[in-house]
Amino acid sequence: MHFKGFVRGTCILVIVASSAQLLSAQAPKEITNARIDDIAANFTSLTVTDCASSCDGKLVNISVRDTAAQKELKNFKKGDHVSAQLGNDNGQSLLQTISIRALPVSSGTRILVLVVTAAVYFFITALLAKFHPLSFVLGLDKRYSNSKVQLALWFSVVIITYIAAIYLRAAEAGAEFLGGVNIPQNLLLMSGMSALTFGGAKGITTSKVNSAVQARLTSPKTSASAPSFWNLVQNDDGFFDIGDFQMLVVTLLAAGMYLVLVFNFLGSVEMRKVADLPNVDTTILAAFGLGHGAYLAKKAAGNAGDS
Repeated sequence: MHFKGFVRGTCILVIVASSAQLLSAQAPKEITNARIDDIAANFTSLTVTDCASSCDGKLVNISVRDTAAQKELKNFKKGDHVSAQLGNDNGQSLLQTISIRALPVSSGTRILVLVVTAAVYFFITALLAKFHPLSFVLGLDKRYSNSKVQLALWFSVVIITYIAAIYLRAAEAGAEFLGGVNIPQNLLLMSGMSALTFGGAKGITTSKVNSAVQARLTSPKTSASAPSFWNLVQNDDGFFDIGDFQMLVVTLLAAGMYLVLVFNFLGSVEMRKVADLPNVDTTILAAFGLGHGAYLAKKAAGNAGDS
């Protein structure tokens, strides 16, 4: 009787132990920080390094059998750091879910980085201008130039946000993420429009002044006694100019909207080997293009002194 009880108890223990071992083998394994070292061309497998403490951990070969997971894997590149859940099939790791590893950044840190970056940028600008930085946006007629102001404003916003993004990536994610920040298409188009407006306005005005000089006429561009910020919404005669006003408003709107986008973007540093700055939406892109296009059109159609 005692022998039968002993055998029954032993069998139960063996069954329980086997079941626990089976469940443990089938339970998903989570990797919280892994660096992708290689992805198969057909996206059926990948190799990662476990970076739980440092990236000198063991290599893990992962099979990707699920079609949806293979499609998702196309969004990742070599060098990205990811979090993943792995299944197990006879000792072979199977990919179940994968996501890019992201590090949160507090609003205070973001504000501090943007403010310090802007301060350093403007100090360097002032230094290059012999501490008269507004001279960069003055025209030859001693008035503030709309085309120079919009170019300086937009360039400042883009370069400050770019440097801030580079710094935060390196500071939060590590030195291996220094650099690797791309400019998306719409942002590149807006930067090109800004440069085109500056160059086009300069060319139009220069051409009209030169034509007047060659015809031995009085120069249509008279110099102001002193620059004034009213120059940005008035023509040379001191009258309100709707073309100058709308371009200034569009540029300020675009710059303000983009700063908000960047502030939200920097709230989470994604550990991608190559990341994109936030893109602007098509509405802002269209408004920016229409505003600058209208400015150049009125510049070309009007006289040099009143447009």
